[in-house]
Amino acid sequence: MDAAAIERKRNRLSRAYQLESEYWRMRTGYMSDHELPSKWQYAAKLLEYQFLHHYFGEPPSWRTFLRQLDGRRTLPDFCVIGPIKSGTSDLAVNILLHPNIMAPLAKEFYRPDPEEWRIFYPTERQKKDHAACHGLALSPFLAPYLHKMDVTYRLSQVQPNTKIVLTLRDPVKRVYSQWKWEVFLSGNKHAAELPFLSSFSAYVDRALAVFPDYPMYTTTGFDVLQTSIYWQAVSYWMECFGRNQVLVLDVADYFSDNNGFLNRIYEFVGLPGFECPASSHKINENPIVLPPPDQQSLDKLGGFFKPYNEKLWGLLGREFDWS
Repeated sequence: MDAAAIERKRNRLSRAYQLESEYWRMRTGYMSDHELPSKWQYAAKLLEYQFLHHYFGEPPSWRTFLRQLDGRRTLPDFCVIGPIKSGTSDLAVNILLHPNIMAPLAKEFYRPDPEEWRIFYPTERQKKDHAACHGLALSPFLAPYLHKMDVTYRLSQVQPNTKIVLTLRDPVKRVYSQWKWEVFLSGNKHAAELPFLSSFSAYVDRALAVFPDYPMYTTTGFDVLQTSIYWQAVSYWMECFGRNQVLVLDVADYFSDNNGFLNRIYEFVGLPGFECPASSHKINENPIVLPPPDQQSLDKLGGFFKPYNEKLWGLLGREFDWS
């Protein structure tokens, strides 16, 4: 594929993220009046959403219903898993640009039984045809489900030889990103009413004060501090699939060397190398702008996560550059 074809494919794969971002900006009150679509524009986008190539979350139910008629479908050949707010959406779209990868219908779908995942994946015939044309055909599972113990175990029982790539983000930076996302999803009015969302320092202080006895407020469904503690989750993935089947990476390397990071994944899962032009647009980036983190809060979080990170270093036998 030439650069133009790759960019067209990237746009098709990321369109659902753009539409969902617009929808949530309207719903949460972060879209200005002059940006609001007319009824006809809104209807046109709803219609477009019905026929997308790839979805961020659950696709329209009629799409999955019709896919039941196509023949036996496959399961993912490999997984790229991280915690939420660690660049999984941007990474997922760029992984799907590889010519030997067949995109699932959706990125994130929570169904505990992997047999129910088949509806999102290509049929056996489609994969055979793609492999005949391109030499190889693989499909990935790309989700921020690092801590979902049932997904880890159930998949290991169905496909124990699946290659697993775990992409971790500096836990302090991930907390800041989650705070911004909590403010966005809470809505403009609601976020302004909650004192523990009013600033990053207030959010950090409240989360540290209640841990571990009282779950921190969340609209995402993921506790902010627990989600940045990685060592036990990584250990469980290794326990279920075997240490040699699990590759653990620092997602900071992805943002500093996009193609280098992707090719480490491709090599691990058995794909040929592939270079694609970088894009200045990050997929699923928070559309609202908030103040940068204060150093005092960063230091508090750094001290909190230090013993957990040390357990991770002991498990991996190496350290990431997380200050």
